Amino acid sequence: MYWVALPMWADDLDAETVEPREYRVWLTPDQASPVDGVRYDAVPTYPLRREEPTAQAADRWAWKIQRAPAIGGRPAAHIVHVWDCEEAPREAEELDVFAALEVLRRTGAMPCTECGADASLGPLA
Repeated sequence: MYWVALPMWADDLDAETVEPREYRVWLTPDQASPVDGVRYDAVPTYPLRREEPTAQAADRWAWKIQRAPAIGGRPAAHIVHVWDCEEAPREAEELDVFAALEVLRRTGAMPCTECGADASLGPLA
């Protein structure tokens, strides 16, 4: 497998411009082939260093579940919060993203809109 960095273009909506971005993807030897007439002598090849996750990076993917009681015949609801949300119960267990997504699959479960859990987990659910 080859790790390939491709130049791409992306819209910067705030500045109303287009700017270059780098997109990285893994390719098999069948998918990656040299272009005829192009020299690759100056292309740097080096292995990517794997960085150890920091405590902050690990924390940002922690989630907590708030169990709302059943009201007026409606079933109890589950609300998924980012771990440090003001509305998240302090004593609740911190979950990883896969466990949080499992909770969101339950009937009546919803992500919190105050802490941004809806923006983080919504596209994944």
